[in-house]
Amino acid sequence: MLYRFADLINKSGSSAYIFLWPHFNLSLASSPTDIAPFLTKKVADYHFNTGLTPIVIYPETVNISRFCAPVRVRYLLNYDELLFKNEPLDSDDYLLGYSEAIVNQIKVNKPCRTLFLPVSDPVFFSPAATQGPRVGGAFYAGKYKYHFNGKTFPVTDGMPEITRDRPDSQTPEQIRDLFRRIELFYCYEDSALALEAILCGCPTVFLPNEHFKAPLAAKELGGLGFASGTSLDQIQHAKDTVDLARLRYFQMLEDIQGEVKSFIEETQAIAAQKPYEIPFAENYLRHPGLLQRTIDTTHFLSDVIKDRGLIKTVKTISKRIAFGRFKI
Repeated sequence: MLYRFADLINKSGSSAYIFLWPHFNLSLASSPTDIAPFLTKKVADYHFNTGLTPIVIYPETVNISRFCAPVRVRYLLNYDELLFKNEPLDSDDYLLGYSEAIVNQIKVNKPCRTLFLPVSDPVFFSPAATQGPRVGGAFYAGKYKYHFNGKTFPVTDGMPEITRDRPDSQTPEQIRDLFRRIELFYCYEDSALALEAILCGCPTVFLPNEHFKAPLAAKELGGLGFASGTSLDQIQHAKDTVDLARLRYFQMLEDIQGEVKSFIEETQAIAAQKPYEIPFAENYLRHPGLLQRTIDTTHFLSDVIKDRGLIKTVKTISKRIAFGRFKI
């Protein structure tokens, strides 16, 4: 969600960076589809030295106070404290909610903007070019089954289960192919899979239970393409509107640009009135260490040798060492 948000901000003419904490391999963490560069110590120092007050957008899963963020935007992506106790909302936080259902659940007495960001790829998750008869179903019960130890319902008995982080979990391609051929996808909780099934032309049937009552984005999706419960009327509605749901999704992709621009204007006005006195994440952002610089230099030398040959490379390095221009 935050990669997508950064991408939209950057494409709107402003600047946004991903601050990754705890440490993770950047090439594995990056998004291949979004313009979302990582924040570096060099960039953060430039912002502080030039007085560019950063606006830090963080989800409810992050304890933000340790990073000394001058302008905080809390983006609530789930019901507050549904799965764990979150850091209390700060009185200065600018609040965003992923959906109106989340916004309505917030108990603090301050404004909160709804910003529903479509993040599923409608090009990848799309109906088959030639659609044959749809048969059977599949289900997903991630947190319901493995976190809450819930018992699945008879309606999904015998169906293939979509899982994650397990040895036999499906790849995105396998999940997409499944969505393209089954008649119904059953979901025991909120999941991006529900929308991705709909984008593939497969209606989603949400199964309310003690841990899940209604989808987070029911209003944003306009009630299209999904059923709440297994009544025949609900399932027929889901089937009748699944194609409309895909069209609505594309409309949301267009509408979100204007909403992001309004968000930028509002938060820039706040930042303009906020002095930047303590550097953001001062003790967490670091310049590359000796080991990383050594690895980078090794890759650099390998590329130069391929380009110029070993003898010319050695001569060039010798000259630079002599003049103090070659450093790791």
